[in-house]
Parts: sequence; C-alpha cells; structure tokens
Amino acid sequence: AESIQQAKLLLGENRFDICLTDMRLGDGSGIDLISYVSEHYANMPIAMITAYGDVQSAVNALKAGAYDFVSKPVDLGEMRQIVQRGLLLGADNGKSAIGNSAEADEHSQPLPEALARLEREQIRHALESCRYNKTKAAAQLGITFRALRYKMDKLGME
Repeated sequence: AESIQQAKLLLGENRFDICLTDMRLGDGSGIDLISYVSEHYANMPIAMITAYGDVQSAVNALKAGAYDFVSKPVDLGEMRQIVQRGLLLGADNGKSAIGNSAEADEHSQPLPEALARLEREQIRHALESCRYNKTKAAAQLGITFRALRYKMDKLGME
C-alpha cells in the first residue's frame, strides 16, 4: 500500500500475517499506521523499515507497537530474519487468541527465549545449507564470521 488509507482498506478486506511499513507514506507517517494496526489488529506483528531512521523514530515506532525498526538498505538475510521474527510473534499471538488461553500460556515462551530459539534455528539452517562452512553461513545470514562465532557461543551451539 502506498498510503495509510490504502493500507486500511487492504487490512479490512484481507487477512495478513505481518505488516511491514515505511516511515513515509503518501498521506502520513508509518507510525500512524503502526498505531492503527496495534489498535485494530492487535495480534498482527508490524515492523518499520525506512531510510529516514533515527533513534527517536525507532523509539516512537516501538512505543506505537512495532516489534522491529530497521534502516534501509536491508539485505536479504536481514529481511528474512525480520519476517521470520514477525511470523513467530504472530503465531504466538494466534495461539493465545485461539483456544484455551491457559493452555497457550503454558506452552508459550517469553520473547527473549523465543527470539533465541529463532536465531538458533536460523544459524542451524544457514550452517546446514552451507555444509557447515561458517564463513559462507555468516555471509548468508548477513553478519560477520566473528559475529556468527559470538552468537553460536552465546546460544550454546558448537
């Protein structure tokens, strides 16, 4: 959608698993869209990806309900991680909204644990697809070799 109005129409007519928005839209700010989505579609994860990012904009987006704020340009590996985190958050929200909420709460994880699990899965997948070549896996993930080694150590991976 190129505008907040168009986004609202699409949200009313379709079901989306995740929302990605820019800071600048044709008729307003992406923060306004984040506030709208947070209010009307509370279980839909929303992230802001923008070329006009600064610390205050990031804080405002997160306060409005975004789960992530990323400055452009975004590489493919980082975009995949943003979407996968959002889908994970949306799936967790969906479990709480559907069925027995006590049962869902019993099986849900706090956000840091869920993100660590997701990060561990991403690293494992990258390593497998690169035949355990850490240099190639780091490049696929869009991080440095050193950052990959640090993350693997932090997550208890060998």
